[in-house]
Amino acid sequence: MVRVLRYPRLSALCCASAVACALGRDACVSASLDGWAQVLLLTTIALLALCVALLSCRFFVDEVGVGVGFLLRVRRTPWENIASFGLLCCNSRRRYLYGMYQGRTDFINLIHRAPQCGPWGFVVPVSRKLMRAVSTYCPFAVDLSPQPKPKRKGRLRAQWHQAAIHSAIMLPTAAIAFVTGALMLIRAAQTMSLTLPLLALALYLAGLTLLYRMMNTITTCPRFNEEGVGAGRGLYLPWEEVRFGYVHRIAKMSGLFLLSQPLETMHRRNAPPMVCLSMPDTRTMLLAYLTYCPNANHGMDV
Repeated sequence: MVRVLRYPRLSALCCASAVACALGRDACVSASLDGWAQVLLLTTIALLALCVALLSCRFFVDEVGVGVGFLLRVRRTPWENIASFGLLCCNSRRRYLYGMYQGRTDFINLIHRAPQCGPWGFVVPVSRKLMRAVSTYCPFAVDLSPQPKPKRKGRLRAQWHQAAIHSAIMLPTAAIAFVTGALMLIRAAQTMSLTLPLLALALYLAGLTLLYRMMNTITTCPRFNEEGVGAGRGLYLPWEEVRFGYVHRIAKMSGLFLLSQPLETMHRRNAPPMVCLSMPDTRTMLLAYLTYCPNANHGMDV
């Protein structure tokens, strides 16, 4: 059995932060800074709990099938119960391995969930270890070849107005959360309070969430010209390679998705590697897709 972490980078960052807080706490104890020592102790405990949760999020591959583990619970799925299986690259150069279980093969709802796992299937980051395991244990053929990088033609026009609106709202709010959390930590260190450090940590997490959403908005800012379209960190597709596009609206979320393969191609086990561009469904991008893409479906359902 081969096991890989579902959140490798976040796990490493959390472990490093926990070690740094523990060392800082020891230094504060030596310097008789009891308030800061107490704050760092609570922070270390919270980070250690998060480390345990992240390190338990593992993806399993063996000759029987695949599995998803969280803490002491593992969901196992045999290979014959996997209806769709392949590689996905969405708004980044990092690739993901996706799979959809039988009876839950809605590829549209799978898009933009990486890295997540659920009753519908899984989307996990690809590593060399995982690729070797899939090549060894997977009973059906899977195309693991790297996705070629198309050469850009001409200068792309960025649609910054969508990203600017979200940044103008989220960045000041995140800054207020960080400053308030810092003041609460200083106050907790002076009064040796137990409640204030937890509230400050909650404010920091809220600020990080806002910054993460702002970065997602900036990195999904669409760029296009008459030759092609781009989104994310350097991901680009010529219009003739866009095989399918649709506007997907669920709850309060909405977006335009452009695929490098037809949708029916993705509903099989040996699907070729696929590139997905995810971006806001602005009128400008919809008009550009319908105008420049030769494979555009002018009657697409929005």
